[in-house]
Amino acid sequence: MIKQLILLEGLPGTGKTTATQTLFDGLSSIGEDIVALFEGDDRIPCDFYEMAGIPVKEYDAFHALHSDITEALWGVSMRTANYVYLRLDRCSDFIAEAFRKWDMGDERNQQVDVLHYVACALERLDHWVSLNVGNENTVIIDSGFLQNPINELLFRGASDEAVRSFILETMKRVKPLHPFCFYLRRENAETAMTFARQAKGDAWSAGIDALLEMPGCANFFEHRFELELDLLPSMPHVICFVQGNDWSDFERQAERFLHGSF
Repeated sequence: MIKQLILLEGLPGTGKTTATQTLFDGLSSIGEDIVALFEGDDRIPCDFYEMAGIPVKEYDAFHALHSDITEALWGVSMRTANYVYLRLDRCSDFIAEAFRKWDMGDERNQQVDVLHYVACALERLDHWVSLNVGNENTVIIDSGFLQNPINELLFRGASDEAVRSFILETMKRVKPLHPFCFYLRRENAETAMTFARQAKGDAWSAGIDALLEMPGCANFFEHRFELELDLLPSMPHVICFVQGNDWSDFERQAERFLHGSF
């Protein structure tokens, strides 16, 4: 049986993007209708890269003052009952600046506190699930359900219990989509980050260093690694061990999945 929602998770440097492509190719080759969403894709409900979660009242007040320019926002925004979700990097500088304080994906933006993040993220997730229940295609998502939410919550000072509560709630809400997670695991967080720095280059590494310099974040990835392993039992999953440049364990597990062996 092919699952409808497949999640690829793990620390940076574990090969999630390559694994996502591998599963996409394998499922496509046997005739499945597949959508693969890579990190940063604004169709991923728990990925807020360059995404503002704006309270409806604030958005409507802006619209009332600038009705001559906001027509351009229809193609880059989505509205639910309490929030407007706006892709900031697709707006004019004026609009992006006006709503930058609601940037959900910027971990250093402390104006979006934990309570706002949780409420806004869950409402967006509910909307996404409602759109996908009943669809016959399979959706593969890279890094959307553990990596990004845990990053964004921890950097905003959320407690471990708050992080666990949020992830457990997201798993409960996506249960109608039959989620299955491939978790790519290296020996430890330090090894994973070493590979990530080599693969992603100096600019990415500099950004990571800046985040790690934030108060209390020196051991961030070790902390995140522990949380992710603790949360995996909340969803159907398999752990795929990655050693050096050897992803053969994932390849074996992917073959089992493609042949309905789980």
